[in-house]
Amino acid sequence: METIVAAYPSFELTKKRVEVWSKHLECMPYEPVMARLEKHIEEKTMPPSIAEISVKEPEKNEFLDKVKRWKEQVRAERDRKH
Repeated sequence: METIVAAYPSFELTKKRVEVWSKHLECMPYEPVMARLEKHIEEKTMPPSIAEISVKEPEKNEFLDKVKRWKEQVRAERDRKH
């Protein structure tokens, strides 16, 4: 929030704004959010919305992990036979 205020003096830092932004951003990875904020600052003259700097971590896909392990097992078995 301090970075946004420093880059955009018109961005008023109110108690409610801190609550709302914190609620939405606290579950996001810090470094990627800050990278998006820095990019926004370089390109835009208006302060960002939460959506513009949000970064969602991809959901873990257990199926893909299972397929990867299965392929590794098949490859290991094939290598043992040869």
